[in-house]
Amino acid sequence: MNLKKLIHETASRADKILEGCSDSDEAHSIIATLLASENRSLQPADAKIIASEVIAILNGEGFFESIPGSGSEWEDDDSDDSLDDNE
Repeated sequence: MNLKKLIHETASRADKILEGCSDSDEAHSIIATLLASENRSLQPADAKIIASEVIAILNGEGFFESIPGSGSEWEDDDSDDSLDDNE
């Protein structure tokens, strides 16, 4: 079984399988459970490794920062200056 391939396939499906999930610990659990159910021959230790690698990829992409309701989506957004008093 190619763990690297599973890591990238799982990361590419993250939007769908982690829809509404804003917590990386919860996401890790969801991913490990999904991997175990989809790949019966996968050892639990390997599922944890894959889940950890997927979480690292998602963190690097800012996945958990851009989920609505996470509180961080709009914090530093100064890109819309149209509401300034300069009109």
